[in-house]
Amino acid sequence: MSERPRIERSVTVAAPADTLYDMVADMTRMGEWSPACTGATWDEGAGATVGSWFTGHNKMRDRSYDTRCEITDAQRPTTIAWMQRGKDEGFTEWRYTFAPVESGTEVTESWTLVRDFPTQGDTAVSPSEAEERRNRMIDAFTSGIEQPLAKLKAVAEG
Repeated sequence: MSERPRIERSVTVAAPADTLYDMVADMTRMGEWSPACTGATWDEGAGATVGSWFTGHNKMRDRSYDTRCEITDAQRPTTIAWMQRGKDEGFTEWRYTFAPVESGTEVTESWTLVRDFPTQGDTAVSPSEAEERRNRMIDAFTSGIEQPLAKLKAVAEG
């Protein structure tokens, strides 16, 4: 497989980094800006600390599904990141970074494919199926990455 793709976009928001960090790190609010995630619940009362888990509630087209995610980086107010299926089994990482700038905070959202797609049940994903899934995910995330940033900006500045 070719090199690991990483997609990244940034927006400047007229709000402090700690406020924006707190908004994004509260996974229960993710549905306010995500095009796919309708919300989330913390597993067993966890919060945004490295190693904690949450269950994301998602809807893509007419399919609803839940997925567990692990917080992989949490450095308030600069970075929050998580991986679907966790750092040991996951294959994608979402990361938000917050950097103070003169007019507020530069918020950067990135999506990285960190490893090949895992097996499904007892059946390994074929190389062609893995490549097709990979390309679909890259296309979907590339076309949708600016929407959550725009919505986050609107909510924070609203």
